[in-house]
Amino acid sequence: MSKVIFEEETSFLRTLEKGLKRMEGLKAITGEQAFELYDTYGFPLDLTSLIARERGFAVDEEGFKVEMEKPKSRSKAAATKETGDWILIGDDVKSEFIGYDHLEADVKITKYRKIKQKNKELFQLVFDRTPFYAESGGQVGDTGFIESANEKIVIIDTKKENDLTVHYAEKLAENLSTSFIANVDKHKRQLSMDNHSATHLLHAALRQVLGKHVEQKGSLVNDKFFALTSLTLPQ
Repeated sequence: MSKVIFEEETSFLRTLEKGLKRMEGLKAITGEQAFELYDTYGFPLDLTSLIARERGFAVDEEGFKVEMEKPKSRSKAAATKETGDWILIGDDVKSEFIGYDHLEADVKITKYRKIKQKNKELFQLVFDRTPFYAESGGQVGDTGFIESANEKIVIIDTKKENDLTVHYAEKLAENLSTSFIANVDKHKRQLSMDNHSATHLLHAALRQVLGKHVEQKGSLVNDKFFALTSLTLPQ
């Protein structure tokens, strides 16, 4: 754990240094620049504003909000999808999550449906039990694959929908009633977990240094980086 903490601290300080260099020489920070600091370097607006105040210049917070809305608008457009009805395969049993203890397991598909998103056809699969972690708490969903004796289906994402763990695939199994061996991408899961832990460590460090008024409101965590997407700092 100490090695993970050291590596995450080093990574964060390196990113922080790059972001601070990006701010050098600026007399004011535009909305676009504030968004770049957030999107590229993981600087929450509160942190950018705090550093700006210390250096005696301003941040265009309204411009930042406008920039924030642009990817949201694109996401809303991308989220528009056509969803088919669920098709049962056998009994509609409640799915069990076993991913804290197992990253590989025998599973069966209990139901599926077809969706169309951005003119692309995908399939949502539900298993009787699953080792795949669904996107939650800022951490992205697992990827991996399920495999039978005759075919392999790649799982490109995992999400929660109405208490269901839903697995996304680009194709449907030919034999839906067979058993599959589900395999989570272990390397991605471990990196995502490490970065998830790092967000809590960073939050604790900020509270210790800046005060207990610091509150984490949100985060974005995947296998490549972590960011506190919303942070309340003391004035």
